[in-house]
Amino acid sequence: MNSTGNILARIPLFRHCLEEEIARLQKIGKTASVKKGHRFDMKKVNSFHVVINGIFEIEAMGKTDIVYLAPGSYFGALPFTENRQIGKVSALVDSTLMTFAAEDLYRFFLMSYKCLRGYLKIIGRTGLEISGVGKKYFGGATRIITVYSPYPQSGKSFLAALMGTALARKGKTAVLDVSFSGSSVFNFFEKKVPAPLAHRTEETPAFEQLINERMEHVGADLDLLNIAFGSKVRVNADIISPILFMLSKEYRYIVIDCGNVDEALRDRLFGVTDGIFTLLKSTKDTRLAYDLFDDRVKEGQRVYYVVNERYAGEVRNFPGGLVLPKFDAAAEEGEFARLGRCAEAGGLAPLLALATKKRRALVFETNLLNSLFYGGFLGALHKSGAAFDIQYASSYGYIVMALSAVSDSWTGFRKSVSQFFSEDRLNKLLDVTFPDTHVFKNHAALKLAAELCGDSRIEMFRQTPMAMLASGGLGSRRLFSTGNLADIAAASFTIYPIFEEVSITGSAYNSGYPDFRARVEDLFRIDVDETAYVSVSNSAAMGYGDGKLMSFFSRYLSCMEEKAAGETMSDLSDFNMVIDVSEGEMKIDRILDSSREISDRLLKKITLS
Repeated sequence: MNSTGNILARIPLFRHCLEEEIARLQKIGKTASVKKGHRFDMKKVNSFHVVINGIFEIEAMGKTDIVYLAPGSYFGALPFTENRQIGKVSALVDSTLMTFAAEDLYRFFLMSYKCLRGYLKIIGRTGLEISGVGKKYFGGATRIITVYSPYPQSGKSFLAALMGTALARKGKTAVLDVSFSGSSVFNFFEKKVPAPLAHRTEETPAFEQLINERMEHVGADLDLLNIAFGSKVRVNADIISPILFMLSKEYRYIVIDCGNVDEALRDRLFGVTDGIFTLLKSTKDTRLAYDLFDDRVKEGQRVYYVVNERYAGEVRNFPGGLVLPKFDAAAEEGEFARLGRCAEAGGLAPLLALATKKRRALVFETNLLNSLFYGGFLGALHKSGAAFDIQYASSYGYIVMALSAVSDSWTGFRKSVSQFFSEDRLNKLLDVTFPDTHVFKNHAALKLAAELCGDSRIEMFRQTPMAMLASGGLGSRRLFSTGNLADIAAASFTIYPIFEEVSITGSAYNSGYPDFRARVEDLFRIDVDETAYVSVSNSAAMGYGDGKLMSFFSRYLSCMEEKAAGETMSDLSDFNMVIDVSEGEMKIDRILDSSREISDRLLKKITLS
């Protein structure tokens, strides 16, 4: 990413943006040179400005109240807000601004629904007043649920229709048919399948009108829209985000019937969804989907595997998975009546709960050795009985989180942490190679992670242990909500460039430390309703003191932690929990015990359910 892109990515309003979205912002922004002494009257500024270089001053509330704007600062009209700044802005030196027209930013958000969702959550939490238009979309309240199957005739459209029917009883729901053939969801509602929207991509009010005209009304809170069924041409995937942008004003739930014919369209749907319910004919079929999701699901979406008992027969053992029961309701009164009776049956309840429940996420500050204190916190959290749908971390914090996820007891967890982080074990992980592209190989870390985590998959945990990793050196970052837990944990251990990266789905990944960190705003793109931020404030410098650990690696860890001071508080989280300690020695048992005692007190001060 270039310097201008780095500045845009650091602005709080855009910190949740993907790299391709930052690149798009750069394309729509106009760079302008501003001479020293040039002044802007804020009352007349209708565009959004970002300071790229130079310095400005703004007389916020009179000449005695002056604010200085350095590179990365911004001023002007913020999209979807009512806030109007006052005063004069002056360039103190020759400077450069990047200017965004309001209409261009509107189009940018139109083409990136998840970016809009994150942006609105951020401005809402910073205390800005949302405009009337923004309030229609505000909060990211719409849940987007994709029903998918890797093969035809799996019952996918039936499940989409069934979930649409059930969800409509909890909030206004739209069911979108984005399959090309087979059974349409329209058939289950006994509605004639209208012409598909196909490859139309208009971004004008006329397009919104067209969507409204194509809606097939089933009931007061349930509508259908045909996007692709019956289309003879491939659908332009760019149509999806504008449709969601417009539907999110009105619908609480959007259910998408997604086929496997058009891979580009399928992948775009995966990108915009919150939860993917993958319908399978056998418990063994999960392996067919692993590689696909590990390669395509990159923003924290949750994947659920659902076995259809109509084909599999009675399913008695499917750890981490779900079951769609074989419904006995007769179709004598018609498919629509049968659909209603099936939606009332108790067998759908587990799937429905996952689609409607309030989402809570726990975000851990990115650390190296100080991450050991998270072990005590996780132990206290388990003891309290509180649960978070997502636990999100990176680097060593993710290793501690992964070991907690696979441990069935506090004793077993303590043992696993000691196995990974003791000086003797760490030395064995430092598999030295000829220092050409790296100093240490990854084989030992992969082997130990496999021993401790087994063949566990991230998506099979109800409290998803989500990871942030870097790829291609420190070229880009990615969120993992699916994948082999051991591979993710091993990659979280490898610090670039001294360690060989870990290959996952054909790409090389590392911990991203210290450049990339797990952040609260990363989760604003998905349907998280509440976030808690956990950090460590340690007045002492952590380190191994017995001299057993390779001195080069020990010094390297100390150097990295000194350079990468974390954030002990998050301005955007719903609440913060700081583990305040003064511990410099890596005495693992003492760290776990003391942090658990501190965490017990922290958890009693907040309301968790």
